[in-house]
Amino acid sequence: MHDAYCIANYGTDRYGNSNPVYMINYGGGQRALYTYLAAILIKVFGYSLTVIRIPALVFSIIYLIFAFLITRDFKNKKLAVLVELIAVIVPWHFMQSRWGLDCNLMSAMVLVSLYVLLRAKTKKAYVLAGVLFGLSFYAYALSYITIPIIIVLLIAYLLYIKKIKILDIVCLFIPMVIIVLPLFINVLINIGIIPEIKLSWISILKLDIFRIDEVNLSQIGHNFVQMFKCMFGYDYNDFNAFPVFGALYYISIPLTILGFVVSIKSIIQSWKNKQLNLDVVMLINFVAVFICGIVVEPAVYRINAIFISLIYYIALGICSMAKDRKYVLYGTIALYIIMFITFLTYYFCIYGRKNTNLSFNYSTISAVEYIESNDKFDGKTIDILSGAIQPYIYTLIANKTSPEEFAENRVMIKSVVYGYGKYVFYYDDINENVVYVIRNNGKIKQNLLDAGFTMEKFDENICIMYKE
Repeated sequence: MHDAYCIANYGTDRYGNSNPVYMINYGGGQRALYTYLAAILIKVFGYSLTVIRIPALVFSIIYLIFAFLITRDFKNKKLAVLVELIAVIVPWHFMQSRWGLDCNLMSAMVLVSLYVLLRAKTKKAYVLAGVLFGLSFYAYALSYITIPIIIVLLIAYLLYIKKIKILDIVCLFIPMVIIVLPLFINVLINIGIIPEIKLSWISILKLDIFRIDEVNLSQIGHNFVQMFKCMFGYDYNDFNAFPVFGALYYISIPLTILGFVVSIKSIIQSWKNKQLNLDVVMLINFVAVFICGIVVEPAVYRINAIFISLIYYIALGICSMAKDRKYVLYGTIALYIIMFITFLTYYFCIYGRKNTNLSFNYSTISAVEYIESNDKFDGKTIDILSGAIQPYIYTLIANKTSPEEFAENRVMIKSVVYGYGKYVFYYDDINENVVYVIRNNGKIKQNLLDAGFTMEKFDENICIMYKE
């Protein structure tokens, strides 16, 4: 969020690096596509939470459009309408469209790339597909695993059915390789083969933590089980899926299994005909993401590209179960709509009223803005102990701090910021010249009260404590 602001206004990330290929973020890196899209919007519309979330909303709409198109063009309109309906009302898609998480762009990017490649008939179309697949690598780190598997298996299939020629593959790969090349250089830098690159117009940086360690083959058995929980249930983040509903609603489990069986039968029956079959493409996508999910600890947002296959299988399952029995079709649709209404009620009326501020720390941002606007705190050090991970980022957001200001007196060890300017982010000892921003239920609160500090309860999450 703040990196997007800095790039829009200063041409650097918050650390002063010019146009990074891969964002440093908190030291472990972050894909850059969302940041640059948000930066463009900030440049045009200004800096706000709504603007930051626009890319997520736009890409969710694009996802719905292409979910319909790929099913209509390679299956039929009736199934496409059903796929569209399910995509709209399942909790996973609704929730991912409402907050600006960088990796959520991957589901739409992969889907659009697949559609363009399958529709390609000219060299320009294959070039466009290559550009889109190349950009997809910038949507999320796990694209390193998922997209190469998709491309290799899909090209092998297209060669088998004689849908693609060698020259077409060349037209696909040239732009993709050019676009992905900076990321390849980023890998070389972070495994220690070449030094980092810092130029006036681009930066390819050495990270404190290179996330290749997230690949853990010893956990395949555990991750295999977790994959099914993430696909149909939930993970450890309530902003991805609610346990009470699951990512796709629990009624979808038998329908997905039925649709998967129907899809496999279609593949077997049509294999010798060498005609393009969307069922093969959906299986390739499913297998690629599933492999990624079992070698890296899965989470709903990490496997978001798999949901187009699952939604497709749900729609196939419904069609197979209903066949000529319209009352079954309409009854199933009605049941999904009822679940969607129930989900919306829970989302807005129960979850929306819960104490969720600490997840995104709006309270910390508001508290910093309040302190900065109040003369009685002038000249004091501000200690942020609100329970946030890397709390400094909220001071940058609140103050719209420039990279140059952030560099002032900054104390940072491996991307962990302990202080800069008048802000500190650790508790050492009670100091009367410090304004403390702490959690209402924190242990430090009583110590400060005993020392005669005044407490202002800012909201239900945090309070501000200072010496009169």
